[in-house]
Amino acid sequence: MKSLITLLFIIVASTTYRCGKEEETIDCTSAAAEMIGTWDGRILYSNPLEINYVFHNVPAASGNSHPFTLEVTSSSDCIFTGNITYGEISNNTIYEVNGTIDKYGWVKIIEVKFVNDGKLYTDCEVPFGSPLNCNNWPTGRWQLGGEFYEGRFDTEDYEWEGKFILPSSNYWYNSWDPGTNNSEWRPAGEIAGDYRLTKK
Repeated sequence: MKSLITLLFIIVASTTYRCGKEEETIDCTSAAAEMIGTWDGRILYSNPLEINYVFHNVPAASGNSHPFTLEVTSSSDCIFTGNITYGEISNNTIYEVNGTIDKYGWVKIIEVKFVNDGKLYTDCEVPFGSPLNCNNWPTGRWQLGGEFYEGRFDTEDYEWEGKFILPSSNYWYNSWDPGTNNSEWRPAGEIAGDYRLTKK
């Protein structure tokens, strides 16, 4: 019962916090236009953690980071578009991105297609066939669909923090038990973390 009360308190507290911030509204069309320009960013990954299960090792994304450059080139209403470049660490992978800002200033950016495919992930899929290995860190990071969310537009410093997730990157590991000789593939979670964005 005590655990249930604690859980309910956390949910209510977090909801109240988000609602409190959402009382302030902005002109999202103007905010999207102000996104146009060059931004420095960095993702600090927190998931998945390293998994060592019997003979199966899954490398950790946690603790790694990637700097990136966001170049926003156009906006329309509350929507903006541009490119994200990760440089040599990604074999010069560049994504086209679509972004939105709502009336409360919450920003969401999605990596929708390759402008330049560094082929760290796509080349992995062809010779090895199974996405289970290709999804592991660091190869799995370089697929499409990365989402930047829970960041709130700030015109005072043009800087904010938010969350990052790559929904299609679910890690898998083999939970084989030598004692029972049974095995099962289990998900270890998506590549995820936090990001910071600052306008140049």
